[in-house]
Amino acid sequence: MLRVLILSTLLVAALAAKSYDGYKVFSITPQNKEQLETLNRLESIIGQDVDFWKSPHDVGSPVVIMVSPEQRGRFLRLLDGHQLPVEITTENLQRDIDAERDSISAGFDLTDFNTLADINSWMNGLPTRYPDLVTVVKVGDSYEGRDIWALKIGKGQSSTSVWYEGGIHAREWISPATIIYMTDLLLTRYGTDADVTKILDELHVYMLPVFNVDGYEFTWTDDRMWRKTRSDNDWSTCKGADPNRNWDYQWGYESNFPCSDTYHGSSAFSEIEVRTVADYILKLGNVKAFIDFHSFGLMWMSPWGYTYDYPPDYNEQVQLANEATSALQALYGTEFATGSIAEVIYPASGSSADWTYQEAGIKYSYGVELRGRSFVINRDEIVPSGLETFEALKVISLRVIDESE
Repeated sequence: MLRVLILSTLLVAALAAKSYDGYKVFSITPQNKEQLETLNRLESIIGQDVDFWKSPHDVGSPVVIMVSPEQRGRFLRLLDGHQLPVEITTENLQRDIDAERDSISAGFDLTDFNTLADINSWMNGLPTRYPDLVTVVKVGDSYEGRDIWALKIGKGQSSTSVWYEGGIHAREWISPATIIYMTDLLLTRYGTDADVTKILDELHVYMLPVFNVDGYEFTWTDDRMWRKTRSDNDWSTCKGADPNRNWDYQWGYESNFPCSDTYHGSSAFSEIEVRTVADYILKLGNVKAFIDFHSFGLMWMSPWGYTYDYPPDYNEQVQLANEATSALQALYGTEFATGSIAEVIYPASGSSADWTYQEAGIKYSYGVELRGRSFVINRDEIVPSGLETFEALKVISLRVIDESE
């Protein structure tokens, strides 16, 4: 009954949330360098309420842009004359958000999107169901005072660990949902799946479903498209920073405008959530694989993000990424692009994978963009996303075991 009341309260609050009525989502695929440059210029001059969900990167790579009704005329005029192939992928974003809300069931459901309260309740109930496999660990507190919980799973006697996290960007709901579904696969397949049994017998697997807990809560109550943390910024009414631009390695080359979705923060590790997770990973000391799950776009990316140069371990990193995505693809045929962050998506400084590789010494550090064409994604995608990504997760974890023996 409590879970039903919580969900009902959030749904009522959502009625007063920011409306995306009339917002459209455009997909534009540049066919040549001139069109690519046009889109790069457009991103640099366009104003508020035009949100580049996928930025210009390369010829043939789709650029995805959310545009408000107020900005649509100006946006289309800026495109006019450049012969860009424009596709409307979402006619009215609010209708998609409403349909997503209407489909959500009350109470925790592995095959659905869940509130933060329901996720935390589920996590804290797991040690009772799996007392020999699961420990709930508190990583720290958020800016607004919420608990950041992770699960330590496994019987491994060694100190070797792997760290898999989701929800660093608040609006990317498929990320926590995929982490949650994969966690259930780990627990329910232990003892029957030889690979899972080996992984949990020889490793500690840390699963952090919701990194950015304040932002995630805000997407349920106020703004479904919120991306950042919820910290206050000096000299600005705009709140939050991009927690995947705030890590203390090659920090400071992204936006310094607090209203930007990619605002890097006032300083490296200015966001308590980022510093907290980084400190926890360092405290563990022997983490051998790290994956930060995002959405959307089907990409499995390794360092570096801040430069097009390759790190010393690049060949091994991309080889393992190719093996992992081959195992993933074997299930449903889903194809992921692999390579460095800068090459595959765009240059990004202060990112999690760059920091964990350089500062925490985690060779197999990755940023992964899961399936979907929008941040608003049908719940029917959760199970296939969880199942296919789990196949890749097993490949990564088994490689860690092989190299630790």
